[in-house]
Amino acid sequence: MKDLLTRHYHWIILGIATLTLLGSAALLVPQLLGLGDSLTAYALATTAIKAPAPPPSVSAVAALEILKKPVAWQSREDGASPLISRPYLLKDGKLIDPMEGNEPLYPPIPNKWLIDHQLDYTDIHILDADPKHKGFTVKEEYEAGTDPNNPDQFPPLQTKLTYSDGDIRKSSFTFDFLDSEDDNGKTLYELRPRQPIPNPEKGNRLEMSTRNVAKGDTVPGAPFLKVIGYQEKKKVINDTEYDVSELTLENTLTGERHILVKKYGSREYKPSAIELIESVSFHYQLVGAPEEVITVQRGKEFNLHSLDGKYVETYKLEDFSSDGILIGKEGKSFTIKPSSPASTPAPATQPPAQLPPH
Repeated sequence: MKDLLTRHYHWIILGIATLTLLGSAALLVPQLLGLGDSLTAYALATTAIKAPAPPPSVSAVAALEILKKPVAWQSREDGASPLISRPYLLKDGKLIDPMEGNEPLYPPIPNKWLIDHQLDYTDIHILDADPKHKGFTVKEEYEAGTDPNNPDQFPPLQTKLTYSDGDIRKSSFTFDFLDSEDDNGKTLYELRPRQPIPNPEKGNRLEMSTRNVAKGDTVPGAPFLKVIGYQEKKKVINDTEYDVSELTLENTLTGERHILVKKYGSREYKPSAIELIESVSFHYQLVGAPEEVITVQRGKEFNLHSLDGKYVETYKLEDFSSDGILIGKEGKSFTIKPSSPASTPAPATQPPAQLPPH
């Protein structure tokens, strides 16, 4: 018996272990099944009862609103960015920051005005530029107080008008005051032109016959002249009395008055010419456009247009004077002065050099 156990002891131990394992399994399996049922019941119970979610914080709500409305990048007034500084200029060997100091790069325009209007102040020809092709330079826009980058703003178009003395058309009239006579109780004054003028009584033919004019009437052939007065005058020269009576004519267009002394009344008699300016040929030129010649008669209206023709201003030629030509628009008057000879251009100055951004 002892020998039998000795020879088969490992089989005996294996059998005992197997029986022990089977007994343990018989005890654990029911417990595991009960645990699964308990977990399932708990899951169903927690699903049926939903706990309320915690409210979002104020910071989270504010952040969400910011994300919904992104803020656009705003350029700095000085032209700098987070990565590149604004340009500096080197002028006459000196480093210049256009945003600081009072020294203008292109007098008389302040640097700030150029920057505020988004103009390239590193361009040495910026004053002569026309950014929006409106027909005016940057300098002209500055002087007029308009925005060179606004296509709907224009300096007054009449500033582009010029003329010279040769552009004015004049007519000259010279009359001799001969005498006066009574005609059925009405005094007529005898005027004889010293050069041929139209005669309405003869089909406006040019001739030099005497014209008889009463006070308050205009001179035939020169309808802009009206007789407005007569004054008897005597003058003694070398003990001899002369008739130097005066006839006053008024230019109805200008209001000027001209006095004619009676001819043959004195050896000092000298006729004087009366000039009538009839029209002028203006020269109108916008930047980037050919010159236009606009001939205008006194009292007539004329139009000036922008470079693209969409903007128009209407003026009226009101009068001529020694100071210039008077034109009007919407109740305002402007004097166009004759152009002066071109001045000698100033020597070119060294342009400022732009330093590379740093």
